[in-house]
Amino acid sequence: MTLPVRLLPAAFEGVAACQISDFHVDRDEDLVRLGRAVELINRQQPALVFLTGDYFSGRETMRRYLAPFGRELRQLDPAVGVFAIAGNHDHWASFDDIARTLTAAGIEVLSNESRRVILNGEALTIVGIDDLWTRRADPARAFRHVKPEDCTLVLAHNPDTALYTRHLNPGVMLSGHTHGGVVRLPYYGSPLKSILKLGKQFYAGLNRYRDFYIYTNRGLGTFWLRVRINCRPEVSHFRLTGAFPRPQHESDRPRPRRSRRKSRR
Repeated sequence: MTLPVRLLPAAFEGVAACQISDFHVDRDEDLVRLGRAVELINRQQPALVFLTGDYFSGRETMRRYLAPFGRELRQLDPAVGVFAIAGNHDHWASFDDIARTLTAAGIEVLSNESRRVILNGEALTIVGIDDLWTRRADPARAFRHVKPEDCTLVLAHNPDTALYTRHLNPGVMLSGHTHGGVVRLPYYGSPLKSILKLGKQFYAGLNRYRDFYIYTNRGLGTFWLRVRINCRPEVSHFRLTGAFPRPQHESDRPRPRRSRRKSRR
C-alpha cells in the first residue's frame, strides 16, 4: 500500500516501512503469531518498522511473556530502525518494564518525543505521542523540536490523538487501538459501538482527516472478546509517497443524471 506523507522529501519516496500493533501477548498462541509477523516483516526488507502499542493486556501476562516477547522483537532487521510507542494496556501493565525490554531489543522508544531519520542528506522526523486514554499524550511536547517545514511521521496508539495534533501539521499518522472493529460486515463495517470520537470509519485502513492521512492497523491479537470476524490480524506494509491525493469536494463529485421524461403531445 502507498502511504501518502505530506512534505515527504524526495529521498524517502518509495521507501518501504512496516507497522504492527496491538499484540496482546497473553497466551502461547499470541507469541507464535508475533514470531510469524516478525518473519513476514523481515521478508519484506523494510527500511523502517513501527510498533504502535498494546503489547500485553495486563501485568500478569506481561510478566509471563516479557522475556520471549523481547527475544522475538530482537529478530527484526530493518535497514534503518524500529520505533515504538505505548498503548493504554501497556501503562496498565507497567510500561517501564516493557520499554526496557524494547530498548534492550534495539528498538527506539518514543514517549512524547521525536527522532530525525536521515537518508541521502534529507530528513524524516518520527514523532511518538504517548497514550491518549491514560492521559499521557502530550502532542505539543512530542513536537517541541519539530520545525514547521519538517516532514513528520506520527505514531499514536489511539486515532483520536489526531484531534489534538492536527494544528501541529503532521505528515501522516499511524495508529492501532481499535482492532479493526473486531467484527466487520460487508458494506457496513463494524456493528460495534464506536470507541472513537473520529467515528467508525477510522477503525481500520487509510482514511483522510482534514489535510493529512491516518492509517489504523487492525492489530495482531485480541482482548476480552477472543474472536475476529472478517477482520484478520494485520502486518501493514507501506511504500512512502509524497503524492498527496486531493480530497474530493462536493463540487467535484459526479452528479446523478436526471432521467428525461418524454413530453406528451
